[in-house]
Amino acid sequence: MYTEKPLNYFLEKLCSNSPAPGGGSASALVGAVAASLAGMLSALTVDKKGYEDVHREMAENLKKAHGLKNELLNLLQKDTEAFDDAARAFKMPKNSEEQKKARTEAIESGLIKASEVPLAIMEKSLEVSRLAREVHARGNKMAITDGAISALFAEAAAIGGMINVRINFSWMKNREYIEKTEKRLGEILEEARKIREKTVAATLEQLGQA
Repeated sequence: MYTEKPLNYFLEKLCSNSPAPGGGSASALVGAVAASLAGMLSALTVDKKGYEDVHREMAENLKKAHGLKNELLNLLQKDTEAFDDAARAFKMPKNSEEQKKARTEAIESGLIKASEVPLAIMEKSLEVSRLAREVHARGNKMAITDGAISALFAEAAAIGGMINVRINFSWMKNREYIEKTEKRLGEILEEARKIREKTVAATLEQLGQA
């Protein structure tokens, strides 16, 4: 598993002709980094003088950050396996009408399954965005840049997940599933974008750069 090996092992594999890991796993890694940055800002606020009123809240946020980081790392690994069923289905025989039907059904099922992991990456990245907003607003002002970068990376991870969901739509025939999923993709991206815009703008303003 990539999560049990040095980071450079994953990056070397990414920078190769191997089809996996790919952009989906990379997006999950970016999301995990975003969660870790939100966690760092929380940790730098816990027990810090002048922030006594948010110590308990930031301790909880630190736990949330650890949990989200671990969930996204788990999705990093899952994404490397997500397309396996669809890939096998594309190789199924199609000599008879019965075989064609079985192949089409298997492809459709495999593509929906392949969409679930990048969609989960998007959902978790949105949770990271919300966490970044919270810790940025109430956390240690000496580390607000980390909160802003957390929101920025969380949005990037969500966008990466969206691209990997939509690539499956190219071969999918289930219009109902596509339309329902497209609606959710739009909702996630819009919220993550708004959080990133506000968080980065507030940071630059506090830094006197707005």
